[in-house]
Amino acid sequence: MKSTVCWRNKFFSVGMTVFLMLLISACTPGNGPGPQAPAAAPGKYVYVNNDASTNYVSAFSINADGTLVQLAGSPYATGGAGYDGYYATNKIALAPVKRLLFASNAADSTIAVFSINQTDGTLTQVGAPVASGGTMSSGGSLAVDTNENYLFAGNFGEQSIAVFAISMGGVLSPVTGSPFNVGEQADGITMNPAGNILYAIRPSLAVLSMATDGSLSHITGSPFAINGTSLAFGSSTMLFSAEPGGVLSNYAIDASGAPTLLDTLTIGGNSQAVTTTRNGGLAILSGGGDSQISVLNVAADGTLTQVAGSPFVTAAVMYGYSVANPSGTFLYATETTQIEGFSIGADGALTSLGTFPLTNPGLARSLVIY
Repeated sequence: MKSTVCWRNKFFSVGMTVFLMLLISACTPGNGPGPQAPAAAPGKYVYVNNDASTNYVSAFSINADGTLVQLAGSPYATGGAGYDGYYATNKIALAPVKRLLFASNAADSTIAVFSINQTDGTLTQVGAPVASGGTMSSGGSLAVDTNENYLFAGNFGEQSIAVFAISMGGVLSPVTGSPFNVGEQADGITMNPAGNILYAIRPSLAVLSMATDGSLSHITGSPFAINGTSLAFGSSTMLFSAEPGGVLSNYAIDASGAPTLLDTLTIGGNSQAVTTTRNGGLAILSGGGDSQISVLNVAADGTLTQVAGSPFVTAAVMYGYSVANPSGTFLYATETTQIEGFSIGADGALTSLGTFPLTNPGLARSLVIY
């Protein structure tokens, strides 16, 4: 009996030791989970900022075959007025973990906030639209940092970027010092995957370090003499820039955030809205009043080549973006009053899945997939 008691005491002692070690580890700074990066979006829904004079967001579910079905209640009023503006402004953004969607009302320089029902994709507006702190006018591009702490909004009129802290419920609060004068019209803005450097382009490229409080400041050498209208990261160290005339360039990004040119390809036309898919293996160029989408292979060294058959003819004129689902199997393009869907072949070739009309359209050019 004595040996049994000793064994139990020893077992209890070891168990308590392990428990205390785990507790100490969890409570020690640097050993906890830290900031959580957003989980991958499920890729089940498409949302479009209609950019109408009485503005709306249209919402669609994605069927297994890539076709779209408009959601009940869509389109959703934003409570503001849209404005056509630049070809490459992207006036809609997501905070997927917080299940929030943001849409610019560029004509009255406000931002509408919606919560997303994860079960059915429907939207519910969060409060009244929030003033952007400046004049959006032809701008109004939006971006969210990787950890969903901050929303960035381009104000064309003052060449500034407003920064808002995002609460879990979707309340937006301007950070101290916002809006920040960056000397750019901020046609296109994007955040690096690490979530600490913001890029804004037109007429040159501003590279802005973000402090933990959301404030922005130029890195050494910024702004850089790089012309363009839209931006997209293909990987953590490769940034794409599109410019009028169907010109696409990509840049290696160093640890400071500074760009170095890798390759440039001139396709022609006027496409100037760039996105990427398949972990940056494909670059997609669209918009600008063209009726075509160009799909480019991106080699490991950054070399750009068009896939066979590119550019692909669209059903109608495009003024804005096309966006792929997370798996890179479907692509959706804004064509003013409708969306056109495409399947993306293993070789990058596009096959049309048909067109899907927007209710209460304006001059739609911005869309996201959740």
